[in-house]
Amino acid sequence: MTSLEPTPAFDVSVERREATLVAAPAGELDLATAPQLIAALRSHDDYERLVIDLRSLSFMDSSGLRLLVAETDRASRGGYVLQLVRGGPEVGRLLRLTRLDEKLPFIDADAV
Repeated sequence: MTSLEPTPAFDVSVERREATLVAAPAGELDLATAPQLIAALRSHDDYERLVIDLRSLSFMDSSGLRLLVAETDRASRGGYVLQLVRGGPEVGRLLRLTRLDEKLPFIDADAV
């Protein structure tokens, strides 16, 4: 008999602030939950600036990294500005290890 572990809680809040869309994923951003964040982002359009606030993430794996890189490419092709708010230590460590902290467009939380 196999024990099934419960899926960690994950949620995405999305708020429009004039021409800015702010998405704040919370919980674990991984292979199972990345599609939820993508769906939340794609359910909105007509914004000039997208901010993804990573502060409420407790974990992120390579699927989350892939999503952030893909969204950066999508923003440059789509003509909108993408900005990321740095997450906690677990997320920050992954970004530093992959050197994406030097390549992705991060802003301070008070700039949101």
